[in-house]
Order: sequence, then C-alpha cells, then structure tokens
Amino acid sequence: MKKIFLFCISLTLMVSCSSSKKVNTQKKPNVLFIAVDDLNDWAGYMGNNQAITPNMDALASQGTFFNSAHCQYAVCGPSRASVMSGMYYHSLGFGSEGSIQKKDKEVVEAVKKKGSSLIYEYFADYGYKTMAAGKLLHHHVPEETVDVSHGRGSWDFNLDENGKKKRLNWFGSVGLLDWGPINKPETEMSDYKAAEWAVDQLSQDHDKPFFLMTGFLRPHTPLYIQQKYLDMYPLDEIELPPYKEDDYNDIPKAAEEVWNTYPDVPWAIKNKQWRKMLQAYMACITFTDVQIGKILKALENSPYRDNTIVVLWSDHGFHMGEKSRFQKHTAWDRSTKVPLIIKDPRSKSTKGTIKQVEANVQLIDLYPTLLEICGLPENKKVEGHSLVPLMKNPSVKWEYPAYTFRRDKYATVKYGSYRFTEYFDGSRELYNHANDPNEWNNLIHSADDKYKDIVEHMHGLLQKPEVIVGYEESK
Repeated sequence: MKKIFLFCISLTLMVSCSSSKKVNTQKKPNVLFIAVDDLNDWAGYMGNNQAITPNMDALASQGTFFNSAHCQYAVCGPSRASVMSGMYYHSLGFGSEGSIQKKDKEVVEAVKKKGSSLIYEYFADYGYKTMAAGKLLHHHVPEETVDVSHGRGSWDFNLDENGKKKRLNWFGSVGLLDWGPINKPETEMSDYKAAEWAVDQLSQDHDKPFFLMTGFLRPHTPLYIQQKYLDMYPLDEIELPPYKEDDYNDIPKAAEEVWNTYPDVPWAIKNKQWRKMLQAYMACITFTDVQIGKILKALENSPYRDNTIVVLWSDHGFHMGEKSRFQKHTAWDRSTKVPLIIKDPRSKSTKGTIKQVEANVQLIDLYPTLLEICGLPENKKVEGHSLVPLMKNPSVKWEYPAYTFRRDKYATVKYGSYRFTEYFDGSRELYNHANDPNEWNNLIHSADDKYKDIVEHMHGLLQKPEVIVGYEESK
C-alpha cells in the first residue's frame, strides 16, 4: 500500500500584469501548463492503489480533477494538436491524407488558416509571456512562437559501449517499446532537465503574466528508468489488471485494425514479463511525479503561488494488459481516458474538499476553460466547452459527449455511462461502464430492445455537424 503525501499551498502576494489587448484592468492569473506523455489513469487520486504519485495526488486535492476526461485522438501528435488548438484534428484539415503525425509548424499554420491561434499564442496576444520546455505538440513547439524556449530533450535510451541503442526485453518489432533499468544518471534524463528549467523560470521575476508550459516524455516508451524507482515496486507485490482470456469473442474484426505489433498478454504471461512491464511503467510514472513535485514546490515557494492556475493533462491513455493489449490507438476507454486536473488557487472552495467531476469531458475543453478562468475574451473558433460550470459545481448537468477519432479506423463516443464505437466497416461496439468497466460485454449482441434505442441515440451523436467529418473519415 503506498503512502500519499499531501501538501497545502498558502496564500501570499498577487502578481500584477498588463495586457497588449484591451480586456480589463484587473490582475491576470498566470498559467502553469503541464503535459505528460502516455499517462493513463494509474494515479492514486484516481483510485489506483499501487502507483506512487504523491505530487499529482496533492494537486488533485487542491483543485478539480476530472474522472472521465477523454482525448480526441489516441495518438500523441493529433491529440496534442487538438488540445493546443481547441479543435478536433479533422477540423484542422488533417486526418484524411498523408501522415497522421504532422509537424509542429504544420499545426501552427493549419490553425492560422482557420483564423485562430494555438492556446499559448492567444494568451500572448493578450499580454502573456510564453515559455516552453519538453514535448508539447508532437515534438515541442516552433521556438519562434514562444518568448522563451528550452527545447525538447531526446528519448532516454540504454546505450552499449559503442553508443548504440541496447534493448533489454522486447525484440519483436520496430518501435520504442522496451522496459527495465537505464544505465544513465537521473540528472541526465530529458524530463529531469525540463523540470529544472521550469523551476528556474519560477524563480525569476516576470513583469507580466506568464503561460509556462512543461511537457514530460515519461511514461512514454521506452520504459527505462533508474533502478531506485523500479525498487519502489517489488514484483511479488504488483497486482495485475483484470484479464479475460475469451474477451475477443464478441468484438468485431475491425477492432484489430488498430492493434500494433507490440506483445499481448499471452506473450507477457508465457515469458513472465507482465509484472516487469507494469513495474517499469509505474516506476516511470513515479519518476515523472517527482519532476512535477519539484515544479509545484518551486511554485509554492514563489510569489506567483497565489495567482497561478495549474493544469495537468495527458495526451491519451495506454493499455498495460487491459483487453490483452500493451499500446494506445484503440477505441477502448483505456486508450481514450486521461488524467486532467485544474487548480485555481483563487477559488473559494472549502479547504480539504476534493472536487471530483464524473461527467465525460474532452481535452479540447481546456482551451475555452482557461480563457474563461483567466478573464480573456472567448475564441469563437474553438470547438470545446468551458469546464468552469463543472469546476463550480461538479454535479451540474452536463450534456456534452466526449469523442475520439482514428482516421479510416473508427469513431467512438462516450456519453453517460456508455461507450459506443463504429468502425470503418460499419461494425459496432457498445459497453455500459456502470456495470462493465472492463468493456468485456459488447451489448451490440444483446437481444434486449432497450439497447437498440441507445445505439440509435449514440449513432446520432456521431452525426452532429462538428463531428461528422471525423465520423465519415473513420468509415
């Protein structure tokens, strides 16, 4: 059983700022924007009793966390383009032709063609200083689009005596997947350096409000991490995720079209690697949590702590054996569901009260949410919805669905307790998370007439004007 350490941020000075556009004369809050790559919902505050995440847990206890937040594309680059633009990936003109992963500059140009700007550029237009380190778009951000850039470090690999990449456990396919201890010190890790840079920025004097972005690579593969983090997770104490051997008996063939060539659970069991993979994944999460903690501590010790909005999010989830997969890309909840925390230190919520939102929300909702929180004018080009009503009252009625798309593969929607997916060949899946959180019982095959009405309604949600393009692409 892990220990969760909570800390509280006290109130001090407010930071004054100016604006290059006329909004109003009140003080504007800063924004600390933290992105984590391939982080699923394995965090203590989301109910996981194994992952050691005291800093994320503490942040969640001080703000609002969304227990059913979903990405709009279960792949790094497209998801991040949606977050930063506040638009569906297909709305940017991407997805139907060429590579799925677009270069950062291509994303910037596509957003401009839509008459809009990426979220940090929008803040810059209203007087904010923009700073960036690490993975934010697919790579970083074009450095000329921010005031200060630390750039992005490289993936951290194991190297042999000749400086070539050295694999430890997985040799079965092209890709970054592998796991185990890394033969380099923690201080040389890209994420360590990004965190130190962010800490340094928070120690400096800024004469106007800032939008400070830090993107962490771990727990993206390769799952290499220092032995001390692996040692936090003794193999004989690791609990395996739920697994059903005949799970695929009721899924359509089209679901396999998004599977990669990484191992499946039968391979992991046969080769006695499943717990080692889980150990490495959770160790990488804890390493990233430590880096996040350094930044949050620096913020707490700075004059900005009382006037800085903190946002933490992941670009998509990741299967660690659920439904027999070790990957992202799928239309299932494990790929689409992501951590999302928003802390506004100016809120008057009761001290110690944890604000947990169960409504289904989308990552593209972040853009309009931050504009409203920070008192900036609405950007009418964005397609998400402000989450401020849910932050004020987690029980407020929320009628918006959460969509995820995959070009030429599927369109899926989460609404209420149901997840509904239509694949490119017209085949379907329907799951009720109220009694089937593992998505083991595909209700498409049910003889119960009530599910026919649900399917019709969910299919109708995919016909809405703002999502129909993505739906048609998936067909």
